[in-house]
Amino acid sequence: MEETLVKPGDIQCDALSITTHKGETIELKADALAGHEGFFAEVNIYEDIWNKFVTGEIVLRDAANMMTDGPIVGGETLTMKWRTNTFPGDMQSTIDRSFIVFGVYNRTLNNDREQLYILKFCSMEAYNNQAQITGARYQGKTDAIVKKIYDDYINVGRPGLTGQISPGLFIYDTPHASSVNFVSNQWTPFQCLDWLTRYTQGSKNIGSDFIFFESHKSFYYTSIQELMESQKDQPFEEYIYEMSGAEIEHRASGTYRGISLPKKYCTIDRFVIPRSFDSFDGQDTGYYAQQGRAYDLYSKERVKNELDVNKDFDKFKHSEDNAPIPEQILRNPLAVQTFRALNSMNNMSQAYNIPGSAVGNNDLDNVPANMLYRDNYFNSFKDYAFEIDVPGRTDIQAGDLIQVMYPSTMSKGEGATFDDIFDKKLTGKYLITAIRHKIDTAGHVMKMEIVKNSIPVPAV
Repeated sequence: MEETLVKPGDIQCDALSITTHKGETIELKADALAGHEGFFAEVNIYEDIWNKFVTGEIVLRDAANMMTDGPIVGGETLTMKWRTNTFPGDMQSTIDRSFIVFGVYNRTLNNDREQLYILKFCSMEAYNNQAQITGARYQGKTDAIVKKIYDDYINVGRPGLTGQISPGLFIYDTPHASSVNFVSNQWTPFQCLDWLTRYTQGSKNIGSDFIFFESHKSFYYTSIQELMESQKDQPFEEYIYEMSGAEIEHRASGTYRGISLPKKYCTIDRFVIPRSFDSFDGQDTGYYAQQGRAYDLYSKERVKNELDVNKDFDKFKHSEDNAPIPEQILRNPLAVQTFRALNSMNNMSQAYNIPGSAVGNNDLDNVPANMLYRDNYFNSFKDYAFEIDVPGRTDIQAGDLIQVMYPSTMSKGEGATFDDIFDKKLTGKYLITAIRHKIDTAGHVMKMEIVKNSIPVPAV
């Protein structure tokens, strides 16, 4: 592929190879000088903010009996570097990673000289995580504990693989307000971090809405509110859905670091709305309203908190200014109740900084409230969760915020302004929760899941 942007989805393969346990490197991309057509037919790379690591699969056309002669038995290193044509080769602009092969699937004989199969791969850190057990006691601020677990168990490379290091970790909303005191009961490092997300309280936002995930660029330990708030003034890109072939003038610059991108790079090719709303689900999950109760078995204190999605909307950070639920929707906090028994003398209680713990100084009132906030905030993204297909580019990642322009189906009439032609509720800022990078000989396509929990205009 040439270093030009001829069409949306053009991509440059700078490296694609597999290193066997013998130390031999097998090139998988085409090599015109050597007359090698390449092994790979398709590569898929998956990143998801609800998943702790990157996974993928590569479809291979094997006429060299690599499975046997390699051999491919699992644990091989898969190295790749993909770059949107004309983009610079830095880590922010490329998909430049080494992965570990962990499985072979759907192996079939294509003809007497070629077989097809799928190699499954994942990040090295995920592979290494499965073989590590922690049994240590951790005490102190959650951000310090996260960094220690990362440094001790994740950022250590993999034995026998020179130079294979972690892509890095970004911890947000620091210094954390939460302190914990717990023993990792033979958990993997990722299990420890997953447990910590439920009890982490940041410095700026209420609730325990933290997540731990990996994109193709890095690991992130962050609150979803922080992802929304930090990017809402400058979304990564503006994407426009053009219906029925009608071309709409783009407001987006269509540039990246001064590099001009074709207009079609900012055009949505497919837009799917799985559901618009489900009132029963909103009631059943406690998204509309719910009550949380807690009882301290040691101090005998009781506390309850109630949450109403509209009344408490301003307590949270959003990318837009209005709640998506009309005031007319029935909301009864007593319809969904949760109960938690706590003990201010045990380790778990310290996650909430309740009285009587060795660390912390907050009130017991924070205990049920934080859990209500977490449950509600995660449920709030269900009604505006969409799927889109856009031309691929290697600088974007899960966790980025984008602006989406969705046309209105109403008649525009004479004198309609630019804003008049777009749907007032579906248009807005969306968080990318998942990306499937699909790369084949035709180019690069991104299948993305995007969500939001607020709208630019009032619900009614």
